[in-house]
Amino acid sequence: MGKGKAEKGDVEEEVERGNWDNQCDFFLSCMGYAVGLGNIWRFPYLCYQHGGVTFLIAYMTMLFLTGLPMFFLEMALGQYSGKGPIKLFTSIAPVFKGLGYGMVFISFMITIYYNMIIAWTFYYTAASFS
Repeated sequence: MGKGKAEKGDVEEEVERGNWDNQCDFFLSCMGYAVGLGNIWRFPYLCYQHGGVTFLIAYMTMLFLTGLPMFFLEMALGQYSGKGPIKLFTSIAPVFKGLGYGMVFISFMITIYYNMIIAWTFYYTAASFS
């Protein structure tokens, strides 16, 4: 079948996406996204390892020049379109579909990484009691 006009009865219904109950839920979710385990666990070590204040100046510069604008761009695109990353980037340009798949894949890999850290935390906490 081609991509012509839809016949009567062929209309595809979109599933309604959930919305935030209030602004506090959205804000806390964004904070959890922005301040992850890496900021709490690895940042002090990286600061110490790479020169202390010198590293902190370079880190803050890159945070304000690239990190925050990219974070706000991603958040604004998602809020405006109300779509997931694959459908969002496909609707911008079909060639960007791979970017959406890449974002989903990276999110999956980070989830595995965080779950391993949490599993280690539980394991060593339980081992400390014995």
